[in-house]
Amino acid sequence: MVVYLDILIIENLIVNMFLLYITSQTLKIKIKLQYLLAAALLGSMYVLTIIYPLPKLLSSIGFKFFVALLMIIVVFRKSNVIFNIKAAAIFILYSMMTAGFCIFIEFYFSKGLTFDNMPVFSYKYILCSIMILYITIHRIIIFIKDRKEIVSFIYDVDIMFDEKKKRVKAFLDTGNELREPLTNLPVMIVERSILKDINIKEKDMFYIPFKVVNGSGGYLKGFKPSNVNIYKNSMLEKTELIVAVCDTKLSDLNDYNALLSRGII
Repeated sequence: MVVYLDILIIENLIVNMFLLYITSQTLKIKIKLQYLLAAALLGSMYVLTIIYPLPKLLSSIGFKFFVALLMIIVVFRKSNVIFNIKAAAIFILYSMMTAGFCIFIEFYFSKGLTFDNMPVFSYKYILCSIMILYITIHRIIIFIKDRKEIVSFIYDVDIMFDEKKKRVKAFLDTGNELREPLTNLPVMIVERSILKDINIKEKDMFYIPFKVVNGSGGYLKGFKPSNVNIYKNSMLEKTELIVAVCDTKLSDLNDYNALLSRGII
């Protein structure tokens, strides 16, 4: 029997991606595509133990579980031993169910699926196509849901200062409680590029201390606008706040260029 190693590895890569993906869905944990590919590729390399004469240890049940555990660690990147063992057990269970289903299909359709005046289709390619479609469609659905959720938290905000008006797209960050300590006013963070033509005098400057999750912190420079209007669904709300300037880009997809703290709305 002729075995094409590249095709065998690609088939196993697709199956491993599918199994790891549904494992992540079962555990309700989001995973990154690059880690999914890396873990699936690692698992697909194990197929070499079937083709080449390698030590029996590499084909033992214990080593197979070790490979599954290693794949789980790569894709989820968690150090919790109990979680990794649990996830590996779920992954192996899905692998056994998939293998059993493939054996069942092979038993009944060993010569492939044929149709009148149509070419022969291998069940393996059909299953791989279904797996790819499932992952792709599910990722698209998640992306659309995430986009809808993000849009619902975005507000149009007009900032007035020295007879100048700037409109920004501001995202309501519910975990952000940043306030200016002297005035106790909530802080809106805006990208510096939006306010580049606004000159703030030193006497009008505020220095706002902040701290991030990893413990690092510093100070943001800010100012108090003469007026701020927040729009949502044609509704206008006037408010007082401090505008702080940051040098980092707040949205990779340019959905917004400012962050509202929870105390503003």
